[in-house]
Amino acid sequence: MRTLLMIVVGVALAFAFDAAGVILKRRGSVRAFDGARLFVLIWLGIVVVDFGFGVAAGYAVLFELAVHALIFVVPAGVAWYLRGRREPLAPD
Repeated sequence: MRTLLMIVVGVALAFAFDAAGVILKRRGSVRAFDGARLFVLIWLGIVVVDFGFGVAAGYAVLFELAVHALIFVVPAGVAWYLRGRREPLAPD
């Protein structure tokens, strides 16, 4: 249940970062704001901290790695999908 909750929160945050990026670009206040990239970095930090809490609580490291890989990949994939849908992916 906690895994599903974390995934739902991550997807909601991905949509929020995408919306913030769209609003900032339309206002012209920020030219190079990439909401997906910022979201992925922040989400990675959140997942790593949650992984640490899980291991400290006594869960097996391999179990936590598998669960947190899923918790990270699903919302990150949604964020990159939303970014690619709005603008073509250019090489960095």
